[in-house]
Amino acid sequence: MRHRRCFVLVDWWSQVRPKFLEKKSASIGEKSELTLRNIESFIEKVLIKESQQPSKWEVSFRLYAGWMRGGTPTEVLTDYESMYSGYAKRRRKGDFLKNVLFLPSSVGMNRGDRLLSDINRRRVDKKFGIHFPFTSRSECLCKLCQHLDRKASDGFVCDRIMEKQVDSSLVADAITLSLDSEKPKLIIVSNDDDVIPGLITGEALGGDICLVNTVRKKHTHAQQLNDIIFGPENF
Repeated sequence: MRHRRCFVLVDWWSQVRPKFLEKKSASIGEKSELTLRNIESFIEKVLIKESQQPSKWEVSFRLYAGWMRGGTPTEVLTDYESMYSGYAKRRRKGDFLKNVLFLPSSVGMNRGDRLLSDINRRRVDKKFGIHFPFTSRSECLCKLCQHLDRKASDGFVCDRIMEKQVDSSLVADAITLSLDSEKPKLIIVSNDDDVIPGLITGEALGGDICLVNTVRKKHTHAQQLNDIIFGPENF
């Protein structure tokens, strides 16, 4: 096997959120950069389990998050764009799996608010060139946000971001890629069980697909999926 494509679909906010909550200061783009590096290590650990290794894995990322609130970029998007610009200048091989090539962002990293299935872009928003300009919303329903103007008397600030159409976009793209005649490897990085129906559907359609949880979880309700759900305990 000469080379094989691998698409990594990431629930981005679930991965980058801890970096945004850290007290220490970071340069713009650093939070996204460190998060991406951590995900890359998980990807290598999944790919090394493949019994048939190609001469080269070409790894691309699609990231799904609350990127915009109407026409306003969120903090997550601003940090991502800075990381994207720097990351585009590098081609990086795996740390221990040397046949892995993480493609530069110019050809190997995209946001998930433009769906893969709409090839002719008939349904994209004409102004922003994406399908979903409102993937981030502020209407959190917790008591703090509703009654205390997002800040409690002890200084606690609610950091909850209401994301819309994120999980469903990830699943839609996973199903689209599962139908690709080339049958690329699909790795979903998410700690949300809402993506599991898409995982099952993608596999049923012939896709080579798996789910990676980056936190320890017990899928007691999904024991039949143990062979395609990986977590830290597997690595």
